[in-house]
Amino acid sequence: MSLIPNHSDEPKPLTLFTIGHGNLSADDFLQLLQQHHITVLVDVRSAPYSRYVPHFNKRELEAFLKERGVDYRFAGEYLGGRPTHPELYKQSQLPDEDTERAKFLKLVDYEAVMQRDWYLKGIHRLLDIVREEAAKGGSVAIMCSESNPEECHRHHLITRSLIDPRVKVVDTQVQIKHLLKHGTAQTVDPAVFERSAPSAQQLSLWGE
Repeated sequence: MSLIPNHSDEPKPLTLFTIGHGNLSADDFLQLLQQHHITVLVDVRSAPYSRYVPHFNKRELEAFLKERGVDYRFAGEYLGGRPTHPELYKQSQLPDEDTERAKFLKLVDYEAVMQRDWYLKGIHRLLDIVREEAAKGGSVAIMCSESNPEECHRHHLITRSLIDPRVKVVDTQVQIKHLLKHGTAQTVDPAVFERSAPSAQQLSLWGE
């Protein structure tokens, strides 16, 4: 009898992609999704609209993707980076409406967000979708507006809550890959959260 562990019985980690639309054209954005076999795009913007690139407004984006075989889901009310509860901000007050997007990384208490029931519900639903698509040979990406993941809550909140052993909110093994605008997929090492911090640092389950 072999004493060597049979690692083939170990569950394979789920793979979740992330992407920021930035100022990409609709066609370039679609090409990125197709390059990495993304079949479901989960929008995690708190406000799913863009003044500068209107083709990424929720209605326009959903229609564009549907015509091209990519399923769109909106999850900003669960997994967005701008919570509506004052106690989830480090100064216990909601930022002004004109607060720049980059400043939210310094203002939001992401570890507190990770413990909220609605956030946990959203994360578990997200992983269910990843499992469902993987079983069909597809992949899932979460999308926000910021091109650079290191300047976005999809890295500092969602990714960290799935892979940082100090704050992980699920037992599931998950591999995160950030899609960069030039086409590469950057696998996130959980140790990155030990070395650095952020630069200072209608509720209905989508698809149901």
